Amino acid sequence: MDQLRTALDALASDTFFSIIAFAVPGNDPWSEYQGVSTAMPGGIGTRADLYLSGGVNLLVPLPAAFMQELLNSIGNYLGSYPMDIPDMAAEDVGENGEWILENLDSSLGQYLEGTASNTVLIALLVNLAATRLHGQVDGPFPSPFANLGWEQKAKVFEELESQSSWLKRAIVWNISNRDYREAAPGVLQGIISFLMRIPGFGSYCEFAVFDAANRTIVQRPLGWVLSQYRPDAPPLPIGSDDFIGYYQGRRSV
Repeated sequence: MDQLRTALDALASDTFFSIIAFAVPGNDPWSEYQGVSTAMPGGIGTRADLYLSGGVNLLVPLPAAFMQELLNSIGNYLGSYPMDIPDMAAEDVGENGEWILENLDSSLGQYLEGTASNTVLIALLVNLAATRLHGQVDGPFPSPFANLGWEQKAKVFEELESQSSWLKRAIVWNISNRDYREAAPGVLQGIISFLMRIPGFGSYCEFAVFDAANRTIVQRPLGWVLSQYRPDAPPLPIGSDDFIGYYQGRRSV
């Protein structure tokens, strides 16, 4: 159980790094390997991966029984389309992690007793889609999705976002509980949509340097640097007066 959870957590972490690199590329290894990078730090430099994973876990709290059904169904298809963890990345998923991830099956939900996080669920879903669409992909990362090129990653999200996605239909079809089966399409669509909306927001906000206790930022956020935002700069001479005090002198509406 400990080895399974360690391997799944490592897979999820790597997957979320690569999702952020896809959305807001930078000069990090995940961006460089996908073939789309920049000279400056990107979303990973702002720790938008933590913002996204935290948001995913809070977005839709799933009952343990529902999570177990989803994991069982995903595991069922991983039995037919197993992940291939590159040998060079085997150490990153812990002891026996490579073997565990390559041999996941429909018993996954029972092993985890429905207590997996949404990040683990999404990591399995994204990597199943990557493996199903692109087959075995070699590379330096344990996540098959992370080893794809930028355009290949776009194809994975095109599949996941589609209303007619074969993968989502297959997962839903394997859920035995009727209520969960009816709820699953909306839940999956909501989470996947969230994956593409939030990385940019997390990359350009003050999340990584915000002191919640004092409600201040402890240093200039990287997102401000990337967007050239200058809140302390003198106002521009054109149009600025309209945004000082009440608009056009109005006091009521």
